[in-house]
Amino acid sequence: MLDNITIVLVETSHSGNIGSAARAMKTMGLTKLCLVSPKQGIDEQAIALAAGAEDVVRNAKIVSSFEQAVADCHWIIGTSARLRHLQSTLIEPRECGEKVAEYAKSGNAAIVFGRERVGLTNEELLKCHYHLTIPANPEYSSLNLAMAVQLVSYEIRLAWLNTQSISQAVATPSPLATAQELDYFYQHTERLYQQLGFIQNAGVMQKLRRLYQRAAVEKNELNILRGMLSAVEKAIKN
Repeated sequence: MLDNITIVLVETSHSGNIGSAARAMKTMGLTKLCLVSPKQGIDEQAIALAAGAEDVVRNAKIVSSFEQAVADCHWIIGTSARLRHLQSTLIEPRECGEKVAEYAKSGNAAIVFGRERVGLTNEELLKCHYHLTIPANPEYSSLNLAMAVQLVSYEIRLAWLNTQSISQAVATPSPLATAQELDYFYQHTERLYQQLGFIQNAGVMQKLRRLYQRAAVEKNELNILRGMLSAVEKAIKN
């Protein structure tokens, strides 16, 4: 299950943060690391601060965009500040660990950490199913990247250990649609609804995205939705 979990670091400023994050991951049994357009590549400092987790650093996948990093993921959790408009999807590390441990039994999950200074963009946050916030001391909430990765990785490990100690028969759930498959669906939906005159501003599509994210759409369900869109397009042409 732990092999289905990816830690994604977006546009890290310093290579040392990559090594420190890799060390934090490996101590908790996580080894899949993805880097989105790092400002500094993997160098001697990254390897030195990995302190034994050199394999995690050297095997890290490097991509150029957020979308590429999560394309094959079924569940995406993005770190964020405690923003009011995200209240319905905010979770804390303990709940994050429990959800990821459950989701990773049947699909790929990603925990995305944003830029050290500014975090994730609003557009990136909209593509996440949940938004992780760490309830630190409001008078001094300064956590560096490796600390945050360590804390979240620890909660995931605790939840994973708990699942190992519980022996129960669980039916295999249907596979969920990946982020890339959902993105194609959103593009198809927006294109058709604009043609019908239903979508006239970006706000409507953002709300539809949130609706489908909460619904945890399965692959077979997504195929039905795509088929419905195609049927409407065909009817319009006829």
